[in-house]
Amino acid sequence: MEVPSDGRAAALVGTLCYRECRMFRGRGTLCCWLTDSSPELPHDIQMLSTVAKLKQIKARLQGTAEAAVAVPYEVTCVCGEPVAGMRRKSWIEAECQTCLQSVFVLPANVYPSTPSVPSEILGGSFADRLKVVLAEVLPKRDGKDVAKEKINKRGSAVEPADVGAAAATAMPPQKVRWRLSLPSIDIKAVVVRTLTPFRLLMLAMIAIITLTGYWMTYQQAIEAAHQTWLKSADEAQALLEDKEFLQLQTVLTAAVDAGRVLGKDDPEWRATLNLLQETQAINSIAGGSLLLAFRRAYDDERRLVDGAEALVGDEAGTGTFVFDSYLQPHPVREGVFLMDFPATPTHRVEVTIPIPQISALLRAIGDQRVLFAGRIQYVEAPAAGTSDAWNLQLDPTSFVLLTHTDHCEQIGLSPEDDPDVTTILTRQRDFVESSEQWEHRVDDAVIQSKPEQTSEVRSRRRSDHND
Repeated sequence: MEVPSDGRAAALVGTLCYRECRMFRGRGTLCCWLTDSSPELPHDIQMLSTVAKLKQIKARLQGTAEAAVAVPYEVTCVCGEPVAGMRRKSWIEAECQTCLQSVFVLPANVYPSTPSVPSEILGGSFADRLKVVLAEVLPKRDGKDVAKEKINKRGSAVEPADVGAAAATAMPPQKVRWRLSLPSIDIKAVVVRTLTPFRLLMLAMIAIITLTGYWMTYQQAIEAAHQTWLKSADEAQALLEDKEFLQLQTVLTAAVDAGRVLGKDDPEWRATLNLLQETQAINSIAGGSLLLAFRRAYDDERRLVDGAEALVGDEAGTGTFVFDSYLQPHPVREGVFLMDFPATPTHRVEVTIPIPQISALLRAIGDQRVLFAGRIQYVEAPAAGTSDAWNLQLDPTSFVLLTHTDHCEQIGLSPEDDPDVTTILTRQRDFVESSEQWEHRVDDAVIQSKPEQTSEVRSRRRSDHND
């Protein structure tokens, strides 16, 4: 019998002859010489087909075992040689090919694997089973392959014989750096999942309902403001003729609010707004006399008394005052106008009005008398023993031109006593109705607070200077 030179074929033939030898062992037939070569049958048995391997992987992932999947075994004989084969449903008695000694082999384990008893059936969770299957399926890389990969990446020309040396002299492991791994969010998927057609429809309905409600509310407010504006015109005229100024202020306030809602910006609106400001000034007219306060600020020898500034200031803060005088630009301060107020025989009294829009008034009426009302913001007295002037700063937010004779008659300025009053009022009313900027005069006002230097300090400095 010719023996093939291939080792695997020799092993197979040797095994067959070995079995024949068992059959004729008693007759002295010796065919065991073929088994001297290293048997590779156990390795061949472990090399399962692709379909069988896939079935085995599926069963192991499910935690079961297919009946057709073979379970290999490998035990060591008493002579030291391995005995391998495939397990069966029941126990078997295998024989060692070297010493012909019988070896007892357990059947295939049908229970899940444990740390002490392995089995083809994997236990634990799916993640644990997947980890075991991947460890079996994925190829293992030894140190030589890793070293060869690193050397090839560096571009070094290293022979295969030097791979082991390169792996031995590999770089020591570097320190592990932990990196924060943030989850990636698919914005497009989130938007598509969030803004579903139903939700978009609901949002559109809510937007339409909201806009409709707002529009209805706005239209109702416009209608109510229009009715208030028309009604206030007749009521205001009647109350003005009856000199019911408190009720007139209430009606005009409602009319001005309605005009702002309607967006009024015409002569009628400007006349109504100025009439409200006039009425407020007349209703808050000062109860005392500013001239009398200036007289008390001097003694019999026409010298300032102690606390003269506080005396005049207290009287000036009691309410609104009406002035009838001429206005002229301040010689130093731009946008500020002066008015002479002959209240004392010793010192001049200057009333400063920090409203730049007065220049438009003076261009419209020329160098004429002006009737206006306003509150005094602060009083600054001159230093004792000097010829400095009193300074009365008018509050620009309270400045208002008088335009109706009924208001002037209320404060004792009757057109019957001064025929020019009617002409002045008419001239000022025409300016208020025609000027588009006059109602915004406070926006350009030159606001200035009272200087910290008091009259007592100025007096002491004046005395020190004379010494």
